[in-house]
Amino acid sequence: MKTKLLISIVLLLFACNNAEKPLAEAEKGINIAEAKTVISTIYQAAESNDAVKLTSTFLDSPDFISLINGEFGNYEETVKKYPSLMGEYKAQKATILTEKYTVLDDSTILYSSKSKWECKLQNDSIAVYDNCGFLLILKISDKDWKVLSWTETY
Repeated sequence: MKTKLLISIVLLLFACNNAEKPLAEAEKGINIAEAKTVISTIYQAAESNDAVKLTSTFLDSPDFISLINGEFGNYEETVKKYPSLMGEYKAQKATILTEKYTVLDDSTILYSSKSKWECKLQNDSIAVYDNCGFLLILKISDKDWKVLSWTETY
């Protein structure tokens, strides 16, 4: 009986020591700073109508999924869709109203934002989107943060 109790205690201590430890605030800060670089690239690419630069932030993975105003797409479909989406505009300007970075674990960050977009269409008219929402899941891949899931509403 004592042997079983001793083995149970050793196993319990071993399990507790191997539990995933939460990230320290410094590590979270480093991950968020790296993710902010990706997010900045996304907004810059959108404002310059550079679909190639924008989609280069996407993770080429069978797990990639996008939801753009109610339409789902995998990686290939989404990369193919963006040149025509961005081709509707001559110029775009984003104003980020709110944004939040949530570190889920050492390799996953959830980014959410609300923004306003002023878009100059090809016919020179102006479209204003007051309540645009982004919800992105970023994953670390080969030491670079990439977008694994892209949700966009406007």
